[in-house]
Amino acid sequence: MRMERTAKFHDLGYAVVGCLTLVLLWFVAGVTDLVPKSSLPSPWAVATALPELLSDSEFLAGALDTAWSTALTVLIGGVAGVILGLLVSSHPILQRPSMVVVNSLRSIPATALIPIGIMALGMGTQMKVAIGVYAVLWPILINTSYGVASTERMRLQAARSMQWSWWRRQALVVLPSAVPSILTGIRISVGIGLIVVISTELLGARTGVGTILVQYTQADRPDVVYGGVLLLGAVGALLFSGLLRLEQRLVRWEHRG
Repeated sequence: MRMERTAKFHDLGYAVVGCLTLVLLWFVAGVTDLVPKSSLPSPWAVATALPELLSDSEFLAGALDTAWSTALTVLIGGVAGVILGLLVSSHPILQRPSMVVVNSLRSIPATALIPIGIMALGMGTQMKVAIGVYAVLWPILINTSYGVASTERMRLQAARSMQWSWWRRQALVVLPSAVPSILTGIRISVGIGLIVVISTELLGARTGVGTILVQYTQADRPDVVYGGVLLLGAVGALLFSGLLRLEQRLVRWEHRG
């Protein structure tokens, strides 16, 4: 316990030092005119713009819209990825051809599909979620497949000897063994989903926090734009940390081993 607290204290210290170093480099870049002030406002200007941004009702509404779209993206992509991963990995005949298809499709950047998504679904939430699901599906499916492959054969043989049905073996033997890998895939996919959803908002959607940042860019308010980016970065970091802690609590045996 004492070592864990010391490690957490060190991690926090490294994070603080890293942030301060970044701010210092940012300040130096502005003072020395390495980057024009019109493109890179000072840290103080961005800090003073944060209250204005947080009091903007449109920005807050856009943030809620982005959060909802991201949550829906991960939910749909997670369910589909786990089910497909279980089906594909449980049938040896399907494994190799399926992985060839998966590797081919996941090599296509999700953002490249935004024009197709706009033509097919318009510029609303459906388009954002559809593009996001395409992006998050693959890491969840692949991690599920790895988790299924790590299932102990003795457990499967014992389930077969008791004449369990295929569905019962998947639910009671395979799925619990694959949970650590599935949670890792979901944690990775949350970050991917957030990035892709915001990308659709920046490039073509009508709602979301990305569209508000585009409006501030057009209004020549780089201080607010940088403030919005920093807020999104902070939310992403907190979300990643929270998911990691949740994963460690749910699969303690995996992290202890």
